[in-house]
Amino acid sequence: MLTIDLDEAEVEPYLDQAYRQAVRRLNIPGFRKGKAPRKIVEQMFGREYLINEALDSMIQDVTNKAVEQENLALGGIPSVSIESFDPPSFKATIPLIPTVDLGDLESVRVEKTPPDDSTEQADAVLDQFRQEQAVWEPAKGKVEMEDLIELTVEGWIDEDGERREIVQSENTEYIPRPGTRFPIPGFDEGLVGLAQNKKSTFTVDVPEDFENQDYAGKKAFFEATVHQLKRKQLPELDDEFAKGVGDGFESMQALRERVEGDLRERDKRNADAMHQDQVLGKVVEGATVEMSPLIIEHELEHYVHERQAEFKAGRFTSIEDYQQAIAWQAMSEEELHESARPQVEERLKRAHVLREVAARQKFEATDEDIDAEVEVMAADSRDGADQLRTLFLDPDRRESLGRVLVNRKTLQYLSEIAAQSTGTAAKPKSRAVKPKAAAAKPAAKKAAPKKASGPTTTRPKSD
Repeated sequence: MLTIDLDEAEVEPYLDQAYRQAVRRLNIPGFRKGKAPRKIVEQMFGREYLINEALDSMIQDVTNKAVEQENLALGGIPSVSIESFDPPSFKATIPLIPTVDLGDLESVRVEKTPPDDSTEQADAVLDQFRQEQAVWEPAKGKVEMEDLIELTVEGWIDEDGERREIVQSENTEYIPRPGTRFPIPGFDEGLVGLAQNKKSTFTVDVPEDFENQDYAGKKAFFEATVHQLKRKQLPELDDEFAKGVGDGFESMQALRERVEGDLRERDKRNADAMHQDQVLGKVVEGATVEMSPLIIEHELEHYVHERQAEFKAGRFTSIEDYQQAIAWQAMSEEELHESARPQVEERLKRAHVLREVAARQKFEATDEDIDAEVEVMAADSRDGADQLRTLFLDPDRRESLGRVLVNRKTLQYLSEIAAQSTGTAAKPKSRAVKPKAAAAKPAAKKAAPKKASGPTTTRPKSD
């Protein structure tokens, strides 16, 4: 914690700046806006008014200067309390960059699960291609699942002798599919076997656990007429079919080889990512990370705010996200933060363990590394390639991408160590290249202010 005391000479520039900003918006009798002298402003509103106006910028500047003067490695946003208003005196709790003891890093072992066999997956992908190229053709016979039917239907339940409508539709195209729960579970199954051009009736017992309790546990009645029925005609998996897939393939064998190759590559990436995640978890378990509570609280606030914004916008990437959103609705602000705390602390530990490993191994990203990655992304974006290249002319975006590349290299390094099955193997070679020094510096070091003469500080301790 730093105690920062300011003398009159240090306060004066901030008061003068505050006066110049305030006088432009103050209405002072006898003077046009912006023209009243500072002495008049102080007489009317008091010196305390100007101090209050200057306080935010004053606190930020003098705290940054004090951190630089004390040569502290700033790891987050300081927490400042005002001890005295005039003359200004502050106490600043400075969150330092977390310290990390990696423990016995090279003893970590995690078995790598091999990718799945791609043969069955390839069959499923090829079947999907067939479905996409299939054509609907009129068919005779009775309704089957996945048929395209033109349907007129009425459905209802009896409530104390009164008919309550469930569904009513005329000449509507519909595809019955297994497990459908609209309008009620069992409706699609009831359509199967109906003949064409004939009014048919069927009943469905609605399950007790159906989410619509108005219908749950009751008997539903339906009258339905199937006016027309079409069925998919799937193409044969032959060379002619292969020519119509994507940009076209010379033969069915070439298409299958491409599909299997893509699946192997995807499964390998997934297996690598899973292994890296498991390894990092093990490394974090064996590491000791000392971190300021201020860093945790700031990240917790940011995480909760970000997640709430995503939930409010309806952005759910998994069922876990949806379940978390539902659970958070019933929580107080304090409960919500405590619920998120373990996940946030784990994220921070992982980030700082990666930072420490990267620093030890001197993993860095050069301009050439970043340019190469931009070109990979540009090739994937096709029509947006030029726009993407323009975006990554921005220094901040390039720095952010550089951190991603350093993390990727660090995870690969840890994965190689952990995949060694026996003995103490030689340390995997560093794949770092000669970088710009700034590319791999931790963000916290960039937060340190420039050298400047600072206020008087005392330093009992730092957090």
